[in-house]
Amino acid sequence: MGRIKARIFEIVSSAKEGDRTSFWFDMVIICLILISVGELILASVPGMLFRYFWIFAIIEIVTAVAFAIEYILRMWSCTADEQYQKPIAGRIRYALTPLVLIDLISILPYYLPFLIPGANVTFLRTLRVFRFFKLGRYSRSFRLMIKVLERNRESLLGTVFIIMVVLVIAASLMYQIETAAQPEIFSSIPEAMWWGIVTIATIGYGDMVPITPMGKALGFVISLVGIGLFALPAGILASGFSEVIKEEEEVKKKLNQEKYTNSTSEYDICPHCGREIRQEDRQK
Repeated sequence: MGRIKARIFEIVSSAKEGDRTSFWFDMVIICLILISVGELILASVPGMLFRYFWIFAIIEIVTAVAFAIEYILRMWSCTADEQYQKPIAGRIRYALTPLVLIDLISILPYYLPFLIPGANVTFLRTLRVFRFFKLGRYSRSFRLMIKVLERNRESLLGTVFIIMVVLVIAASLMYQIETAAQPEIFSSIPEAMWWGIVTIATIGYGDMVPITPMGKALGFVISLVGIGLFALPAGILASGFSEVIKEEEEVKKKLNQEKYTNSTSEYDICPHCGREIRQEDRQK
């Protein structure tokens, strides 16, 4: 049973090189994810759901059952991994990992009406789009992104804190400047914070616009500050990506060198010509 559980965990995990069964399992899951997300998108087109109801229903049932089976297999076999080997605590830890939580969220809207009869899941059905994030299990780029975010979380949180401080200051100043001229628009600091965030993000919807000279001057300054602030996380992420990619290339290079060393360990060097002598050549 232990071998079967370990093999199932290998299959449902990302395919390793040479594991054809795991590879084709991944391909099936990827196709089901794309079909499921495509069905969710097309069902929102007026008239499509009514015209092709049975096609959409079959796709939803098949994908929901397939993803439920995948989730059950993951939860059952995860104890084969040393990190989650405890039957209860290990499975709880595994269930709380980000990608497994996404697995649960993606199937919950379909099964919730059976668990809670009469439950309104109209909004929850939209959560099926989270199935798209399941592709992260098979995407090297997604895994790199997660690693970069984890490694630079302190720097990114620091940037968010700075943005929030600037937002509060900008909203407070704009409220004091514009409330007399536009009391119905800049009616409070929280209302002015909407103007602050769209200005810092350089979006500028135009629903809240300063009309006083001081307000326009402040808006000009905040727009320039916003360009610099939003460049900070971009620089942090770009630097993090380059570091992670460089590290992976170094690890890959080291593994290739070790493989080459192991493959040439059975050779001897000829003292006359300096060429490698195989063991089978020595016996000739």
